[in-house]
Amino acid sequence: MRFRIAGKVIGGLVLIGIAGTVGVITYVNHSRPAELGLASVTPRATASATPDDPLTLACRRPSLPAHDASSGVPGLWVVQPGSVAGYRAHEKFAEITSPHEAVARTESVRGWLLVGESGGSLQIETGCVAVDVRTLRSVDELPGFNTSDRDSISRDFLNASRHPYVIFQPYPGPLAASAATQDVQHVTLAGDLEIGGVTRPERFALDVRLQQGQVAAAGRATVQAGDFAIEVPQEADGFVRVDPQITLEVSLVLLKA
Repeated sequence: MRFRIAGKVIGGLVLIGIAGTVGVITYVNHSRPAELGLASVTPRATASATPDDPLTLACRRPSLPAHDASSGVPGLWVVQPGSVAGYRAHEKFAEITSPHEAVARTESVRGWLLVGESGGSLQIETGCVAVDVRTLRSVDELPGFNTSDRDSISRDFLNASRHPYVIFQPYPGPLAASAATQDVQHVTLAGDLEIGGVTRPERFALDVRLQQGQVAAAGRATVQAGDFAIEVPQEADGFVRVDPQITLEVSLVLLKA
């Protein structure tokens, strides 16, 4: 009789453990933050950045003649408040069988894009977008873990004390988008991406929409952490393993200056 009771108790504990694990996995899968998408169109005036703001200075605007502030798409487009940037990384914790997706974001984003026109086609002349990685905050949830602890570790990985900004500067070239439609268009921007003082060529795949004088752009680029001298935990028997393939995300709102 005692063996039967003990067997039932053990069986019950196993079922509870399984149920708890399934519950955690289900919660993790359903609490994953959605990918950044196009911002909704909201009438607004162009925000003026503080001239001595260090983040703004990381992307100094070009000096343009007064006649360049014309109607139409060609001209200087400035990143507005409410723009968001961040990253996604796949984690595997020793205590949890299901992989987890770490997601961190910040609204500390500044920048601009200078658009020209040649032969009736839009052209990127130059541009710059800067993100303050010191302000990245985790937005994912994981039962039993304080994801904010990851933020300080990430700042160390990114060498944020010495290189606080991630900067993307697109290459000059044709912009495969039409000013004649308000539909969502798909473009690819190639350029130099600087992370932690290391600069490499990368590409962002973006959805772009021009509506009511406002440009919304959202998309991502996938980078290899090692390419930027970023060392993420990889030990097989460690507390956590991180996939070195990191996704960078942006959702930008731009208005013409």
